[in-house]
Amino acid sequence: MRGGAWRSAVLGFAVAGLALAFLGVEIGRLAVADPERSLLDMGAVGLGVLALWMAFARLNRHFRDLGRLRETLSAWRGRSAASLAADAKEDEAGDLARAAAEALRHGRHGENRPGERLAGVIAALEEPVVVLDDFGRIDTLNPAASAHLGLEAGADIYDHLSRPELFRAIERAREDGQMVSALLRRAQGGEVPVRIKDLGLQSGIALVFPAKAGEAPPLLSGERLLLRPNARPVHLGDEDPLMALPMVSLWVATATAAAPVTGRAEEGPVVAVGTVRMVGPRVFRSLSLELFIDPGAPIPAEGTAVHGVTAAMVEGARPFAAAWPVIADALRGCAVVGVGVEASLATLARACRDAGQPEPEAPPTLDLARLAAALDPALEGASLERLAAAFGIATDRRMGPFAPALVEAELAAVLLKQLDRRGIATHGQARAFAAGQAGALPE
Repeated sequence: MRGGAWRSAVLGFAVAGLALAFLGVEIGRLAVADPERSLLDMGAVGLGVLALWMAFARLNRHFRDLGRLRETLSAWRGRSAASLAADAKEDEAGDLARAAAEALRHGRHGENRPGERLAGVIAALEEPVVVLDDFGRIDTLNPAASAHLGLEAGADIYDHLSRPELFRAIERAREDGQMVSALLRRAQGGEVPVRIKDLGLQSGIALVFPAKAGEAPPLLSGERLLLRPNARPVHLGDEDPLMALPMVSLWVATATAAAPVTGRAEEGPVVAVGTVRMVGPRVFRSLSLELFIDPGAPIPAEGTAVHGVTAAMVEGARPFAAAWPVIADALRGCAVVGVGVEASLATLARACRDAGQPEPEAPPTLDLARLAAALDPALEGASLERLAAAFGIATDRRMGPFAPALVEAELAAVLLKQLDRRGIATHGQARAFAAGQAGALPE
């Protein structure tokens, strides 16, 4: 089927043909008065009709050649590039055919070679190696991964490893530009160590499991591995640009209630932690952490009424000591934002002490409640729900108990844009503005 250009050309030829036909009729009507003049006019009309026919035939052949070229390119795997170039004519369509043949020749010459080289390299390794595509499917794996991990090409890696934790580890690998180590939770229970390397845009993610042939398969064994402390977080300076600042929204729920805006640590064991990754006002919903934690005690009904976390949700979840490395990775190298964010961090620090973990170094923060109150004093002491309503952010409880983390991220995005319009451009200026310090606004 020919496209709009062909139909437009045919319509133009039709109009031209009707115009010539009308001229012919008029010339015939005037032939009685001046026969000699009418013969010359009829000859001119005839030449016009002949030229119009020749142009139409040429255009029709041109579009027919383009159609054949399209069909040939659609089925290029059945022909050689040389035959495609040999059949090309000396016209515009032929030039396109020869250019396509040259491109196909180069494409076929190196077709699949990078993938074959990668498969050959990882096949020679003793450690299980898996290469994922952009959708988390196993694209390539070596015999060690197939034999000792029970994996196969085309399988979904998230059927074996925790999605939020793997997302976070992949993000760290992309940010660092080198191989990073992580401890991921398995779908069958327990943790597994893995090294992760970003192979580049649309080239996949490599997972290397530190287990050689003959050792126990880490994805199938039921042993819980020892947790390792996380490295110190990356320092963020006051001069870092606000619109490109790496941030993470933090929401913490305890067995009694969610951390309030009062600035004090909430009592009771932690039952859930939610985070959403941000860069300036850009919110990355897929890079989120939704982690239930076993409090080791019943969750009172009044606590469930506040944060929506039930005893059934935390059943079978890991204790805080096992969950803390994952939480620390989620906060690593970011400014932590939230409503009452200092209280949330204080709650996590208290939980670390109670679990016998080293108390974490306090990351830089931006309190959304203080920022909102600095922008509108009428919002002083407002809850997250009221702040979201004031800035036009939907709070749909059907999103589940971790909805506040996403609402906080969207609220932070709105506030950052308003700060930018006021000329507040850096991390330090935003913190000073939230604290009500004079001189925070540029002159």
